[in-house]
Amino acid sequence: MRRWCITRSTEELIKDEHFKLLAFLITSARGCVEEPHLYGSLRLVDAASKLIDIMRSEGKTSEELEKLQALIEEGKHLLMHSEEDFIKFLDELVKELVRIVKKS
Repeated sequence: MRRWCITRSTEELIKDEHFKLLAFLITSARGCVEEPHLYGSLRLVDAASKLIDIMRSEGKTSEELEKLQALIEEGKHLLMHSEEDFIKFLDELVKELVRIVKKS
């Protein structure tokens, strides 16, 4: 059985990058209730970029992750101009992820 150790103050907790991602995911879930359906996908790729930032801060990065994050940052705003282009962007992200996995 795992025991939880409460050693952090609330102030420390809310500054933690993992907690910030958690808060982003929870508030995004709520936002998706009323937002257009593709905003959920936008929020998910934004969360993926934030996760890469966390991985980088912990020394867990690679050329592949940096490229993936660059693709996300370049394409995530396409939704504001064209749903079709945004969906193509999502397809390209999946293809890039597959390339990364196949390399291992």
